[in-house]
Amino acid sequence: MIYLTVKNIKDFFKSEYGGAVVEAALVIPVFLFTMIAFYSMCRCKLAEGALYEASCETAEYMSEFAYVSEPDFVLAEAVLPQYMDDRELVEKGITDINCFGTTGVDEDDYITLVVNYKLKIELPYVPKLAKEKQLIIRKRAYIGEGKENGKTEAEEKERYVYVTDNRDVYHESRMCTHLKLSISKSTKEIAKKNGYTPCEFCKDNGGSQVYITEEGKRYHLDINCSGLKRTVYRIKLSDAGGLPGCQRCTD
Repeated sequence: MIYLTVKNIKDFFKSEYGGAVVEAALVIPVFLFTMIAFYSMCRCKLAEGALYEASCETAEYMSEFAYVSEPDFVLAEAVLPQYMDDRELVEKGITDINCFGTTGVDEDDYITLVVNYKLKIELPYVPKLAKEKQLIIRKRAYIGEGKENGKTEAEEKERYVYVTDNRDVYHESRMCTHLKLSISKSTKEIAKKNGYTPCEFCKDNGGSQVYITEEGKRYHLDINCSGLKRTVYRIKLSDAGGLPGCQRCTD
Protein backbone atom coordinates (compact mmCIF):
# COMPACT_ATOMS: atom_id res chain seq x y z
CA MET A 1 0.00 0.00 0.00
CA ILE A 2 1.27 3.44 -0.97
CA TYR A 3 0.75 6.31 1.47
CA LEU A 4 0.78 9.83 0.09
CA THR A 5 2.51 12.34 2.28
CA VAL A 6 3.51 15.93 1.73
CA LYS A 7 7.11 14.77 1.34
CA ASN A 8 6.12 12.17 -1.29
CA ILE A 9 4.19 14.76 -3.27
CA LYS A 10 7.09 17.23 -3.15
CA ASP A 11 9.54 14.54 -4.22
CA PHE A 12 7.24 13.59 -7.12
CA PHE A 13 7.04 17.11 -8.50
CA LYS A 14 10.77 17.58 -8.07
CA SER A 15 11.43 14.44 -10.11
CA GLU A 16 11.86 14.50 -13.91
CA TYR A 17 8.52 12.73 -14.45
CA GLY A 18 6.70 15.12 -12.15
CA GLY A 19 8.16 18.10 -13.98
CA ALA A 20 6.90 16.71 -17.30
CA VAL A 21 3.41 16.29 -15.85
CA VAL A 22 3.36 19.89 -14.64
CA GLU A 23 4.54 21.18 -18.02
CA ALA A 24 1.93 19.11 -19.84
CA ALA A 25 -0.79 20.37 -17.51
CA LEU A 26 0.16 23.95 -18.38
CA VAL A 27 0.95 23.60 -22.09
CA ILE A 28 -1.81 21.26 -23.33
CA PRO A 29 -4.75 23.55 -22.39
CA VAL A 30 -3.01 26.53 -24.01
CA PHE A 31 -2.31 24.46 -27.13
CA LEU A 32 -5.91 23.23 -27.36
CA PHE A 33 -7.26 26.75 -26.83
CA THR A 34 -4.98 28.06 -29.60
CA MET A 35 -6.05 25.31 -32.02
CA ILE A 36 -9.74 25.91 -31.33
CA ALA A 37 -9.27 29.66 -31.80
CA PHE A 38 -7.44 29.04 -35.10
CA TYR A 39 -10.23 26.71 -36.27
CA SER A 40 -12.87 29.29 -35.37
CA MET A 41 -11.05 32.02 -37.34
CA CYS A 42 -10.63 29.76 -40.36
CA ARG A 43 -14.32 28.92 -40.27
CA CYS A 44 -15.19 32.62 -40.16
CA LYS A 45 -12.94 33.34 -43.16
CA LEU A 46 -14.50 30.52 -45.20
CA ALA A 47 -17.96 31.77 -44.26
CA GLU A 48 -17.01 35.30 -45.32
CA GLY A 49 -15.76 34.00 -48.65
CA ALA A 50 -19.04 32.17 -49.29
CA LEU A 51 -21.03 35.26 -48.29
CA TYR A 52 -18.94 37.51 -50.53
CA GLU A 53 -19.50 35.21 -53.53
CA ALA A 54 -23.24 35.18 -52.85
CA SER A 55 -23.24 38.97 -52.47
CA CYS A 56 -21.51 39.44 -55.85
CA GLU A 57 -24.10 37.27 -57.55
CA THR A 58 -26.91 39.07 -55.74
CA ALA A 59 -25.57 42.41 -56.98
CA GLU A 60 -25.46 40.98 -60.51
CA TYR A 61 -29.09 39.87 -60.19
CA MET A 62 -30.16 43.26 -58.86
CA SER A 63 -28.40 45.07 -61.69
CA GLU A 64 -30.38 42.97 -64.17
CA PHE A 65 -33.62 43.46 -62.20
CA ALA A 66 -33.16 47.24 -62.42
CA TYR A 67 -34.41 47.06 -66.02
CA VAL A 68 -37.81 45.97 -64.65
CA SER A 69 -38.13 47.85 -61.37
CA GLU A 70 -36.16 49.74 -58.75
CA PRO A 71 -34.16 47.23 -56.63
CA ASP A 72 -34.02 47.70 -52.85
CA PHE A 73 -32.92 45.94 -49.66
CA VAL A 74 -36.11 43.80 -49.61
CA LEU A 75 -35.18 42.25 -52.95
CA ALA A 76 -31.57 41.84 -51.80
CA GLU A 77 -32.55 39.97 -48.65
CA ALA A 78 -34.88 37.71 -50.63
CA VAL A 79 -32.28 36.83 -53.26
CA LEU A 80 -29.09 36.62 -51.20
CA PRO A 81 -29.83 33.26 -49.46
CA GLN A 82 -30.53 31.63 -52.83
CA TYR A 83 -26.97 32.32 -53.95
CA MET A 84 -25.31 30.79 -50.88
CA ASP A 85 -23.83 27.56 -52.20
CA ASP A 86 -23.02 26.38 -48.68
CA ARG A 87 -25.56 28.00 -46.38
CA GLU A 88 -24.61 25.72 -43.49
CA LEU A 89 -21.01 26.96 -43.65
CA VAL A 90 -22.17 30.59 -43.68
CA GLU A 91 -24.51 30.08 -40.74
CA LYS A 92 -21.76 28.48 -38.65
CA GLY A 93 -19.46 31.47 -39.01
CA ILE A 94 -21.83 34.41 -39.54
CA THR A 95 -25.01 35.69 -37.95
CA ASP A 96 -27.45 38.62 -38.23
CA ILE A 97 -27.16 39.09 -41.99
CA ASN A 98 -29.20 41.97 -43.40
CA CYS A 99 -29.09 44.30 -46.39
CA PHE A 100 -30.12 47.58 -44.77
CA GLY A 101 -28.57 50.48 -46.63
CA THR A 102 -28.93 48.94 -50.09
CA THR A 103 -29.89 51.56 -52.65
CA GLY A 104 -31.35 51.47 -56.14
CA VAL A 105 -30.06 53.08 -59.31
CA ASP A 106 -28.18 56.31 -58.61
CA GLU A 107 -27.35 59.20 -60.95
CA ASP A 108 -24.37 57.25 -62.34
CA ASP A 109 -26.60 54.24 -63.15
CA TYR A 110 -25.13 52.09 -60.37
CA ILE A 111 -26.89 50.04 -57.72
CA THR A 112 -25.24 49.66 -54.30
CA LEU A 113 -25.65 46.44 -52.35
CA VAL A 114 -24.88 46.69 -48.63
CA VAL A 115 -24.57 43.46 -46.63
CA ASN A 116 -24.27 43.83 -42.85
CA TYR A 117 -23.30 40.81 -40.75
CA LYS A 118 -21.57 39.63 -37.59
CA LEU A 119 -18.74 37.13 -37.36
CA LYS A 120 -19.36 34.45 -34.74
CA ILE A 121 -16.16 33.80 -32.79
CA GLU A 122 -16.64 30.84 -30.47
CA LEU A 123 -13.95 30.01 -27.92
CA PRO A 124 -14.09 27.63 -24.92
CA TYR A 125 -14.78 29.25 -21.54
CA VAL A 126 -15.15 32.64 -23.25
CA PRO A 127 -18.47 34.46 -23.77
CA LYS A 128 -19.57 34.38 -27.40
CA LEU A 129 -17.97 37.15 -29.40
CA ALA A 130 -19.48 38.87 -32.45
CA LYS A 131 -17.63 41.29 -34.70
CA GLU A 132 -19.79 43.56 -36.86
CA LYS A 133 -18.69 43.83 -40.50
CA GLN A 134 -20.06 45.15 -43.77
CA LEU A 135 -19.78 44.42 -47.49
CA ILE A 136 -20.48 47.15 -50.06
CA ILE A 137 -20.72 46.19 -53.73
CA ARG A 138 -21.54 48.60 -56.54
CA LYS A 139 -22.73 47.33 -59.90
CA ARG A 140 -23.78 49.14 -63.05
CA ALA A 141 -27.50 48.68 -63.63
CA TYR A 142 -28.81 47.21 -66.86
CA ILE A 143 -31.47 49.77 -67.65
CA GLY A 144 -31.55 49.45 -71.43
CA GLU A 145 -30.16 52.90 -72.12
CA GLY A 146 -26.91 54.17 -73.54
CA LYS A 147 -24.95 52.45 -76.29
CA GLU A 148 -26.53 50.96 -79.34
CA ASN A 149 -27.74 47.39 -78.77
CA GLY A 150 -27.17 47.81 -75.03
CA LYS A 151 -23.52 46.71 -74.76
CA THR A 152 -20.36 46.83 -76.82
CA GLU A 153 -18.66 43.56 -77.81
CA ALA A 154 -15.97 44.13 -75.17
CA GLU A 155 -18.58 44.70 -72.46
CA GLU A 156 -20.45 41.61 -73.60
CA LYS A 157 -17.38 39.42 -73.08
CA GLU A 158 -16.77 40.91 -69.64
CA ARG A 159 -20.21 40.08 -68.28
CA TYR A 160 -20.58 37.20 -65.86
CA VAL A 161 -22.12 33.83 -66.67
CA TYR A 162 -22.44 30.53 -64.82
CA VAL A 163 -20.96 27.12 -65.59
CA THR A 164 -20.76 23.74 -63.86
CA ASP A 165 -17.94 21.20 -63.62
CA ASN A 166 -19.08 19.62 -66.90
CA ARG A 167 -18.82 22.93 -68.77
CA ASP A 168 -21.14 21.83 -71.57
CA VAL A 169 -22.86 25.23 -71.82
CA TYR A 170 -22.87 28.56 -70.01
CA HIS A 171 -25.93 29.93 -68.23
CA GLU A 172 -27.18 33.51 -68.11
CA SER A 173 -29.07 33.01 -64.87
CA ARG A 174 -28.10 31.25 -61.66
CA MET A 175 -31.78 30.33 -61.32
CA CYS A 176 -31.81 28.29 -64.56
CA THR A 177 -33.62 24.98 -64.02
CA HIS A 178 -30.54 23.12 -65.26
CA LEU A 179 -28.67 24.55 -62.27
CA LYS A 180 -31.47 24.54 -59.68
CA LEU A 181 -32.43 20.87 -59.57
CA SER A 182 -35.92 19.98 -58.38
CA ILE A 183 -35.51 16.70 -56.49
CA SER A 184 -38.48 14.46 -55.72
CA LYS A 185 -38.95 11.07 -54.09
CA SER A 186 -40.14 7.99 -55.94
CA THR A 187 -39.88 4.23 -55.76
CA LYS A 188 -37.37 2.22 -57.72
CA GLU A 189 -40.13 0.40 -59.57
CA ILE A 190 -41.95 3.56 -60.67
CA ALA A 191 -38.69 5.26 -61.64
CA LYS A 192 -37.76 2.35 -63.89
CA LYS A 193 -41.21 2.38 -65.50
CA ASN A 194 -40.76 6.09 -66.26
CA GLY A 195 -37.49 5.43 -68.06
CA TYR A 196 -35.00 6.26 -65.30
CA THR A 197 -31.86 4.14 -65.06
CA PRO A 198 -29.60 3.56 -62.01
CA CYS A 199 -27.04 6.25 -61.16
CA GLU A 200 -23.50 5.04 -61.73
CA PHE A 201 -22.28 6.76 -58.56
CA CYS A 202 -24.85 5.45 -56.05
CA LYS A 203 -24.28 2.19 -54.20
CA ASP A 204 -27.33 -0.08 -54.08
CA ASN A 205 -28.48 -0.09 -50.47
CA GLY A 206 -31.33 -2.48 -51.11
CA GLY A 207 -33.96 0.18 -50.43
CA SER A 208 -37.00 0.83 -52.57
CA GLN A 209 -37.05 4.64 -52.21
CA VAL A 210 -35.11 6.63 -54.79
CA TYR A 211 -34.62 10.27 -55.75
CA ILE A 212 -35.18 11.68 -59.23
CA THR A 213 -35.11 15.05 -60.98
CA GLU A 214 -37.33 16.35 -63.76
CA GLU A 215 -34.31 17.14 -65.90
CA GLY A 216 -32.35 13.93 -65.26
CA LYS A 217 -32.47 10.40 -66.62
CA ARG A 218 -31.06 8.58 -63.56
CA TYR A 219 -32.56 7.57 -60.26
CA HIS A 220 -30.47 7.94 -57.12
CA LEU A 221 -30.46 5.87 -53.95
CA ASP A 222 -28.67 8.48 -51.84
CA ILE A 223 -29.94 12.05 -51.44
CA ASN A 224 -26.30 13.15 -51.00
CA CYS A 225 -25.18 11.59 -54.29
CA SER A 226 -22.85 13.84 -56.28
CA GLY A 227 -25.16 13.36 -59.26
CA LEU A 228 -27.79 15.40 -57.42
CA LYS A 229 -25.50 18.32 -56.74
CA ARG A 230 -24.31 21.15 -58.95
CA THR A 231 -21.11 23.04 -58.27
CA VAL A 232 -21.73 26.36 -59.98
CA TYR A 233 -18.94 28.74 -60.93
CA ARG A 234 -19.37 32.41 -61.76
CA ILE A 235 -16.94 33.40 -64.52
CA LYS A 236 -16.59 36.03 -67.22
CA LEU A 237 -17.97 35.11 -70.61
CA SER A 238 -14.51 35.71 -72.07
CA ASP A 239 -13.22 32.85 -69.88
CA ALA A 240 -15.93 30.42 -70.94
CA GLY A 241 -13.80 29.07 -73.78
CA GLY A 242 -16.38 29.55 -76.51
CA LEU A 243 -19.07 27.47 -74.77
CA PRO A 244 -22.55 27.69 -76.30
CA GLY A 245 -25.33 29.27 -74.27
CA CYS A 246 -27.96 27.23 -72.45
CA GLN A 247 -31.08 26.91 -74.57
CA ARG A 248 -33.30 27.68 -71.59
CA CYS A 249 -31.78 30.83 -70.11
CA THR A 250 -29.99 32.48 -73.05
CA ASP A 251 -31.47 34.22 -76.03
